[in-house]
Amino acid sequence: MTAHSNFVQWIRHHKILTALATMLFVVGACKAAELLTPAKEIALIIGEPWKDMQARSSATIADNIPDEIWYRMPKGLAYLRFADPKHGFVTPPAKFFTVSFDDDASIRSVRMSPQIEPLQLQQALDVMLDLQTQWRKSGWLLTDPEEPAYENTPEWISRIEECRSNATFWHVPDKYQIAVGIACYKDQRYPNEKRFMINFSMGRPWYEPWKYNFPLDQSKPY
Repeated sequence: MTAHSNFVQWIRHHKILTALATMLFVVGACKAAELLTPAKEIALIIGEPWKDMQARSSATIADNIPDEIWYRMPKGLAYLRFADPKHGFVTPPAKFFTVSFDDDASIRSVRMSPQIEPLQLQQALDVMLDLQTQWRKSGWLLTDPEEPAYENTPEWISRIEECRSNATFWHVPDKYQIAVGIACYKDQRYPNEKRFMINFSMGRPWYEPWKYNFPLDQSKPY
């Protein structure tokens, strides 16, 4: 019996193992291709027509649904470039990334985790600090004095590590608002290690504490 015949016979008697090996090979190849393929760009402005975003972006995203309020996800790995000429910023690539639209076919909001996988604490904090630096430079303001910006300090690191870091809010007056925070995430691949996810959402202003009845520090530009 030839070596080829032996190999064929082995495959016939081990169909399940062969199928599993094939599946693992395909999954591994897909993940490798995903990591090697450069992320594409979703470039948008809150409130603009959906088709303007599609025309400006290098990533593919499906059409809106006429007269519906819903969302779409980019096809493939993508990052966000907020394209407002004065208040723009760029996020890292995100696997979870949704863009919603209103019934008038305008862009309503963005929800994402600007990362490819759950991150270690310092990695997540570094992403957050970079985003905050971009927001400060492009005219975004902290919304709520009770929810300060994240900092690279022992106190903040402890809060994140203990899963008690709150969301913080940033806004451009009367135009846009962002809510962002770092949350603990249980990753089965790292059972003995804590991992973290950044939760990011952006849309029209929805949380405006200066309209409520409590004192604010008048020296700060809320």
